[in-house]
Amino acid sequence: MLDSKEQEAREALDAHVREVVRWHFDPATGCPFWLEYARRLGWDPREQIRSFEDLARLGWFQDDWLR
Repeated sequence: MLDSKEQEAREALDAHVREVVRWHFDPATGCPFWLEYARRLGWDPREQIRSFEDLARLGWFQDDWLR
């Protein structure tokens, strides 16, 4: 079982991940790259990515994609 400090840190990280994912994949705030990426995924990352571990569902990201 996790100690309380580790649990708090994990919860804070997961909350941050949800905030960042929500921002990048929201049509009102996301850039065209991420909105198109979500469309190609076929599922809404804002609903499916709930934790740091869930980020693996997005697959590998290539820096060159943004160049």
